[in-house]
Amino acid sequence: MGREPPPFVMQHPNTHRRTERARRAKDTINKALPDILRSSPRARHGIHKSDLVVDPEPPTHHGTFPLSSTASDSAPKIRLLCTDTLDAAARLSERPFATRRTAASSKVGHGQQRPNVMVLSFASPLKPGGGFLEGANSQEEFLCARTTVYPSLWDSFYRLPEVGGILTPDVMVFRDSTPEANELLKRDRFFVDVVSAGMLRFPETRGRASDEKPEHGCSCGVSYCDRDRELVTRKMKAVMRIAQAKGAERLVLGAWGCGAYGNPVKEVARIWRKVIAGSLRQRRPNVERWQGITEIVFAIPDRNMAREFELAFKDVLAMDTPSSPALDAEDVNADSEQPVPNEDAETSELVTKIQETEMQIELISNPRSRQRLREVLANLNRDLAQSLAARRTAEDLAPPSPENAEEEEESYIAINSDGEENHPFHFDSEDAASDDSSDATIPEAFEFRPQEPGLDDFETSHDEEEEGFEGENQTYSLLRRLPGSNGFDAKTGWFSGSIDQLQGLLRAGGVEGRGSRGSAEMRAREGAGDVEEFSLEDVLGG
Repeated sequence: MGREPPPFVMQHPNTHRRTERARRAKDTINKALPDILRSSPRARHGIHKSDLVVDPEPPTHHGTFPLSSTASDSAPKIRLLCTDTLDAAARLSERPFATRRTAASSKVGHGQQRPNVMVLSFASPLKPGGGFLEGANSQEEFLCARTTVYPSLWDSFYRLPEVGGILTPDVMVFRDSTPEANELLKRDRFFVDVVSAGMLRFPETRGRASDEKPEHGCSCGVSYCDRDRELVTRKMKAVMRIAQAKGAERLVLGAWGCGAYGNPVKEVARIWRKVIAGSLRQRRPNVERWQGITEIVFAIPDRNMAREFELAFKDVLAMDTPSSPALDAEDVNADSEQPVPNEDAETSELVTKIQETEMQIELISNPRSRQRLREVLANLNRDLAQSLAARRTAEDLAPPSPENAEEEEESYIAINSDGEENHPFHFDSEDAASDDSSDATIPEAFEFRPQEPGLDDFETSHDEEEEGFEGENQTYSLLRRLPGSNGFDAKTGWFSGSIDQLQGLLRAGGVEGRGSRGSAEMRAREGAGDVEEFSLEDVLGG
């Protein structure tokens, strides 16, 4: 009797995907991140500069604004994108590794370079990276798998404070937002600043409290109870203060805590609205107006959550798409008024059509109409991809302008402010200058001065010769002393004659010695008197 085979247990597909993500997370920590940090001093510098900010204080000076105006020119533009955090940051960020920059962006010098886009990471307050190593796929794990933020989450920072977070500058984004997390080309990589802050976990909201103990539930008639709403407001203000103190101009936020932590979407959207721009019924503007922050983008991939945010910000949302840094550089240089290229206009038009088509698909309930709109959307996405690919090909083929060659080379160098030696090469003041100045002198030790060869250079020292060549030297000396009519030329060292003539010549001169090291040994014959006779039969084969 054989054993029965074990029953087949079918695993859920999510289990396989989670296991695959956990395997890739370990590969990222052990292979990808060390290679990235080894090749990028700027990213390595950002990890060392990560800092824990606890309950930041409001700025000491606030701008004076009229109390009657709730929306002024200094208020940040608020936009809503139905996409992930990194995709929204990519639309706002510069590409420091790009092979060729536009004319508008190249006119902005390094001293006027815009700061990084700041991104809010919905961090776990207990564990660095949350469930990144276990294959979880929340927003923090999404960032850890595609950026260099994970090494900056030091264990000493945890547990995270109730109000505040970890500020990590110069985080490199080296993978795309696809589920496969493909490696980005070097020209497509960019840097962001990340604020890792924790949100409430499963707060007491309306309907969760037990009917037997209503005093523990929410009694104010809204989603959050009073104590939780106040804490969430302080958390959001802390994130905004950290961004303002860092000097960030563009900020990417989202539906913070509305996923795995179970915070109510509508209430989170309302509090974000109140902190940033004031509530709908608020008569006086907020004391903190977030001066310096020019643009705030809410990146929310879930459409249902995005609708709640759209309702909360409907009167302050900017309808235009986020502008690229290259186009904003034209505003910095007011004297250079250049028209927008046709390619940028076509791309912006395609993006606008895609967004409009997506909204129409969500609003239309007729299946046939939705199918037609999906086909239109697919064609628009294909045209957009082809347009972007053609533009990148044209930029790669076009040679860089001479005026920007120096800037493009300098974009790869990280400048350490506190004397930290992160660059793999160390230079000091004694290194030679790179200019072509005529005053520069070459050290004599590096000069090559050829001299005319002398006769002594061709003479061989007797001490350097080996013992096997002594016979050859004696033979050569003897031949030089013989008369010139014997067929031997003393100048060239050549003998004109047969072997027998050479043998007789050597007998007459009384040469003693041995043959060369490579020849057969010459044996002396008997009865030759003082002159040794040499037998060359071994050499000649006779």
